[in-house]
Amino acid sequence: MVQGIERRKHPRAYFTVRDSIFAVFQLPEPEKFSMSTNVLSLSAGGISFIGQKEALEDVKAGHEILLVRVFEPEELHFLHNIRLQVRHTINEPGMEHILAGCRFIDISETQKEGISKFVTGWLNRSE
Repeated sequence: MVQGIERRKHPRAYFTVRDSIFAVFQLPEPEKFSMSTNVLSLSAGGISFIGQKEALEDVKAGHEILLVRVFEPEELHFLHNIRLQVRHTINEPGMEHILAGCRFIDISETQKEGISKFVTGWLNRSE
């Protein structure tokens, strides 16, 4: 199998539903409602998550959403009120959920450092 070239600037941690990494996101106008869902990946550069098709079907690349807060695990409680830009969505026929990959827009250096520390610990724990 041919391995792709890693183009990411920051190490990324990937999660399963069993890892219980949960966050609340606020979707853009006109819906502008909040949803709680599973986080799929996290790096100092961005975050990805899944959501019900009905909630995310109108969200497209370029839209801005708000990461209201990460409420599980406690080590990530410092992540709140961060604007995100949707970079891509995956919406496949037959799937109940849509995946959204976002980059952080206005994250502080302290928050970036906290994410990097968490990701490093997560990746070392997985080895």
